[in-house]
Formats: sequence, structure tokens, C-alpha cells
Amino acid sequence: MAAPLSKDITNLEGTWHLNRKLSDDPDQMFALQGVPWITRKALRFASLSLQISQSISCSDVSSDSATESPSEDGGSVTTLHVRQTVTPGSFNSETSCVVNGQFQDMSLPIFGDIKMKLQYVSTDDIKNDLMRQSFEDACASKMVIDEGAENPKMGWSAHVLWGFENIHGKRYLTRNVRTWKNDESIVARMVYDCHQK
Repeated sequence: MAAPLSKDITNLEGTWHLNRKLSDDPDQMFALQGVPWITRKALRFASLSLQISQSISCSDVSSDSATESPSEDGGSVTTLHVRQTVTPGSFNSETSCVVNGQFQDMSLPIFGDIKMKLQYVSTDDIKNDLMRQSFEDACASKMVIDEGAENPKMGWSAHVLWGFENIHGKRYLTRNVRTWKNDESIVARMVYDCHQK
């Protein structure tokens, strides 16, 4: 189901189902990330959903790392709570990530121990002209979530832009993913249906 206009990148509360017909095949990307063959085959036929809730709190300017910077405005920050359900399979996960641009450690069944950071950015900051225009046309707030992830053990990094795009005349939540390792780079777009009760 297409996303209603009430949903925007600053309001992702709800359940989102991966639309495999509209999404790119992530198999090559998973292979680059070191996901075992048998796991990739299981994921190819599995259904995936994200249950997202949000909370807002005052920013915490303390940091475990001297290299990390606090929230830009020192005001409120959003935390995304994401429960990923994969059926069938034992790849379900629950994560909470503060949208403040600081790396956080987490462990995921598919990808292992990773570092991830999220931050809101303006669509004006997107360098790719076609992608910027696509997000601007469907993102009411003219904002996207900029995600960075890395797995030091496996040697890969990823850059993800979460936003809304119009696809075949309908509005969907998308995650545009670029993953690289050494000199190899793979791009894939994941498209999500909005499930409303």
C-alpha cells in the first residue's frame, strides 16, 4: 500500500513491508557484506517488515568518544525503535538508534557487529541530481535520513538515504543503499509498503 501524505521522514511510526516487486534484488549486496550463501537464499524468499516507533528526548551532550560531536542544536533528538521481522527465518531483530549523527554499536543477526549512525539532512544536501529531485517531489518536509554503517571485521561500509519517492504514480518509503568494500561498490533500492490498521 502506498504511503499517505501524513507519513514523512520525521513521522515513520507504523509498520512497513518490503515490496519485493518494486525493490532491487539485494543478493549481490549481501554477498559483498559477507552474508553466507544459505542465509542469502533464505532471505530471497522471506517476507520482511519493519515496525517503527519513535520517541523524542532532550539531547545528551555527553559522549563516550572525544571524536563524536553532540547534537547540532543542543535541543531535542529523535530515537527510532525498529523491530525487524523476517518470515521464515531466525533473523528478527530489535534496535534503537538515536538520530544524532553519532556512531552507535549494535549487533544484527544478518550482519553481525556493526557501527551505525543516523541523522536528518535536507534534500538540498543530496549530491545526486536525480535522487535529490525524486526525494524533493515526495518528501513533504524536504528531509531524508542519512545513514552510515560499517562492519570493521568484514571490511564493508554502507551509505543509506531513507526518504519517500513516487514510483509508478504512488508514494513509497524507500531506502537507497550504496555498499562498498575495497574497490567494489553495489547500489540497491529497497521499497516499502505502508501497512495501516
